[in-house]
Amino acid sequence: MFAYNRKLLCSVFNAQEAREAVLGGARIIDSEDPKSALGNIKPRHIMAVSDAVLNSKRDLEVQLSTNIGEDQLLFRRSETGEAIEKSPYEIAGKAAQAAIGVACSMGTQVHPANLVKVGVDGMDVEKLKGVMAEVVLTLQRTEQFSHCQVMGVLFAQDLKAWNDRKTSDAVRRVLVELREFYPVDKVDDPLAFDLEKYAVGTLRDENGQIIFSDQSQVSLGTLIRRGVLPDGTNSTLVRCNELFAHARYFPRLAQGDRTNRAVIKAMVDATADSGGNAIMLDTSILSKVSNVCLVDTSGSDEMVDINRFVVRDGMVQSGILKLDDIRFFVEYCHFRGIEANVAGSIESYQAQQLWVLIPELDQCSTRGSASAVEVDPSKPSAAGMDTRQHRIIKRTLVRGLAPPEHGGVLNLPAGLRDDAHAVAEIGRMRKMLADKRAALGWPALETNYVDARGNIVDSE
Repeated sequence: MFAYNRKLLCSVFNAQEAREAVLGGARIIDSEDPKSALGNIKPRHIMAVSDAVLNSKRDLEVQLSTNIGEDQLLFRRSETGEAIEKSPYEIAGKAAQAAIGVACSMGTQVHPANLVKVGVDGMDVEKLKGVMAEVVLTLQRTEQFSHCQVMGVLFAQDLKAWNDRKTSDAVRRVLVELREFYPVDKVDDPLAFDLEKYAVGTLRDENGQIIFSDQSQVSLGTLIRRGVLPDGTNSTLVRCNELFAHARYFPRLAQGDRTNRAVIKAMVDATADSGGNAIMLDTSILSKVSNVCLVDTSGSDEMVDINRFVVRDGMVQSGILKLDDIRFFVEYCHFRGIEANVAGSIESYQAQQLWVLIPELDQCSTRGSASAVEVDPSKPSAAGMDTRQHRIIKRTLVRGLAPPEHGGVLNLPAGLRDDAHAVAEIGRMRKMLADKRAALGWPALETNYVDARGNIVDSE
């Protein structure tokens, strides 16, 4: 009945989140720290996730995965303090060392073919091929991890959307918490802002504790002493980090503000030529906090556009790649013999459409849309923060991303029930999904409206 081996990858931080992901239908349990921009996680936390999966009841085989960071570049400082990139040999060597470390942490008890994700943002094609090849060859050379698979990660981008939204207070506040900023010297820099304005209640120490609870505690001196700004900084002015524009690293291929097919093809080729097994299309944390996702549903003849009804911090959800671009990605991956994974703030209303419109899609990845506000049962009125960094994985939400054959459902934000236009479009989407699923012999679709805590408030 189902001639596919499709998998949902769910990123988790601890053992309980791993159990929730398995129960929700995820088939790849990915270890990631949502409180860091790179998602890097300590080896012992990866081990705890592995143990939790090993101890879980599973109807299907489950793989483990983790990443070695999205930025493999290493730098040294010149006499003037300028960052100078180190040699390609050292860059590739450090990446391979990290890959051995996370492979060891995942072990081979849960599954012998676990996944190591390698982010290659900000690198030209030849350099990223060297990094990927070194990771692949190193893992293949080991006795224990020779079956470990390697997945390249390309960050799709929409530079116009980022430039339009990066000065938003909401965006800056999240990026300050993630330490995605750097000090500037020019007072007249139009993109500079005063870190003191955003420091209270956002900046955290290595233990996750708030550093500043009152504005009177914040000053240039305290920011330097607490390691927020480097020694020698002359002011509290900073700028948010920027996206690595594709035009710089794919100069003959990139055109316009958005990731195009030529860049996608080059990344797929680089992954395949390096011996990699799969490639993920994701979005940078900068895009995620700007409510910019991977899937652009606007103006589509096939996908129903729910994106336009989802507004966060005054920003309407926008996407980067059209359905035909994602279709091309999947088809070209298979032409080159590797698996295709789509990530980038994928929502349930996007995923369930992708599963039926591109049945050949191998994998879909999630964290944000499978997570909800944390609530202490002993203090139900004291809910946690509703941000990507602080929400926790819930099995009911994981199901919203799972493919039909693994119990996938359609989860929608409860607030959309009050929007007549949204309800009409949801009805049209549900009919399309029902017709496509019936034609493919898949189960009928369950639809849920869920609140910020991951509770189902209504079903259809």
